Amino acid sequence: MAGVVGRVPGGAAQREIYEVLKKRIVDLDYEPGEVLNEKELAGEFSVSRTPVREALLRLSQMGLVEMRPRVGTFVTLIDLRQVKDAYEVKTNLEGLAAELASQRASREDIEALFAIIERFDTYDIVKDYQSCIDEDQLFHQIVRRAAKNPILLETLEGLNVKTARFLQSIHYVIDDYEWFRDSLHSMAAAIREGDGPGARQTTEAHTVKFLRQMSRRFFSDLD
Repeated sequence: MAGVVGRVPGGAAQREIYEVLKKRIVDLDYEPGEVLNEKELAGEFSVSRTPVREALLRLSQMGLVEMRPRVGTFVTLIDLRQVKDAYEVKTNLEGLAAELASQRASREDIEALFAIIERFDTYDIVKDYQSCIDEDQLFHQIVRRAAKNPILLETLEGLNVKTARFLQSIHYVIDDYEWFRDSLHSMAAAIREGDGPGARQTTEAHTVKFLRQMSRRFFSDLD
């Protein structure tokens, strides 16, 4: 678990607590089914219980915690049906984000994408599994933010929380690591060249292939 967070002032408290707790849930520092104690969290963050409760309410709206009156607050279990549904929706929306990013990304955004791809060349997919997940998440996050559409960003971040927690739980090793790396490169290159249709097509193809791999291994019983 992450270390104790220092006192957070004013209105920033709820946002800070929310982000920290969300990361802990996605990273499985808090396991599915684990109880989250409001009083203990308030003590850790050196705040009243009000911003903690507000953060937990936001997390419950994202489906990451379940707040049961007079019982307690629990980290939700990972729902495979929701994960598959999230991947299906992400297919088109990630493509749209890439298309918009091809017209709106800054030079710094594009440089950050290619820096991630270069780092992928240094990883061992088994030994550096966590780093690969983190870099992939960062790559797509940069693309989403470069799209400069707050509604699209909020929607995709909500979907990504569901899929990211699932990936953390399964330690899935990509079947074709070279394809994965080259696919990211194609996406970044299309964005760099301002090729909107190409950026969308390569991103959708990337997401579809990944979904098919997930479906074959984990979602076959849901069809």
